Order: sequence, then C-alpha cells, then structure tokens
Amino acid sequence: MHMDGARLLNASVATGVAPAEFASTADSVWLDFTKGLGAPIGAVLAGSTAFIAEARRYKHIFGGAMRQAGIAAAGCLHALDHHVERLADDHANAERLANGLVQIDGITVRTPRPETNMVFFSPRDTGWSNDAFLQAPETRGVRMGQARGEIRAVTHLDVSTSDIDIAIEAIASISDLPAPASPHAAKNPTSY
Repeated sequence: MHMDGARLLNASVATGVAPAEFASTADSVWLDFTKGLGAPIGAVLAGSTAFIAEARRYKHIFGGAMRQAGIAAAGCLHALDHHVERLADDHANAERLANGLVQIDGITVRTPRPETNMVFFSPRDTGWSNDAFLQAPETRGVRMGQARGEIRAVTHLDVSTSDIDIAIEAIASISDLPAPASPHAAKNPTSY
C-alpha cells in the first residue's frame, strides 16, 4: 500500500500525530516539499530498500535523474527545518477564512471548521456560477480553484492573515453583485 503524503505534514500538525505513525501502515510514502512546506522543488519517496532500488531504476529509465540536485535538496531541508511548525498558521488562516465566509449571504461553506488549510464553499445561492465567481476576485489578487463542483481555497506559506481579510472582503463584494448573465442565454435567445 502506498501513501501519497502531499498533505501528511498538514495532518500531523493538525492532529499532533507523528508523520511516522500515520505512515506506519503503508509500504511506501511520498512527501512533497513544494505544497504546504513552500520549497521551490522537491519530494522524497520512502519505502523498503528493495522498493527504493526499483524506484531509482525506473526513475533513470524514464529520464527522471537530476544532476547537481544539491540546490533543490537545500530548499527541501530549509522547508523541513523552518516550515513544518508554521503549517499551524495556514490552518488558522483557513479557519479565519471559513469564519468570514459563513457570514456572507449566499455563500455555503462545506467546511466551516476546516481540519487543515483547505476551505470548500459554494456561491450557488448568490446566483453566480463557480466559473464566473472564480474570475471576479482575481482583479484583487485572490485566486482559488474548483474541486468536485465546489470552490476550494487553500492557505499556504504565501498567504498572510491580511490576505485572508482581503479575500473575505473581495468575496463579500462579489456576492453582493448581480450574477452575470449566463453565456448560454446570450447565444440561444428564446424564439417566439
């Protein structure tokens, strides 16, 4: 069994459970340094000696070898030394965002108490589609994405508490505006 550990350290910080304990039932685990830890590049794969030898072989077969990887490793080591504990700040910012979003009419927050650094919500009751809604706050530097029909906001190293307040204000101002007309309505006018 393999564990995708992209969010392993977020889970560890949120629960107080050691990463090794979470991963103890898996045969292998992947840890990404670029997501919550903020390294510019890098990840590690852990597993048995035989598994790592096979993975290394396939890495070379598929052209995944890197030369002079020390600079990437330095960024990863810095992230491990300085960015793990601060993941709690990301979790607090996600909670601040969720608390602000639940106050906005028409916004339905699926994660009013986020477990880590992700907030899922829908603007459906404002009349806005997800696509149109996501474009509007970008003029203020607020970017989010979609996942399974909802808007997903992710807090991370580059998002400050004041950025959260800007996002809440931007979302509140958008939800007060009339929803844009559906592009389908303009293309397919009703005929009599």
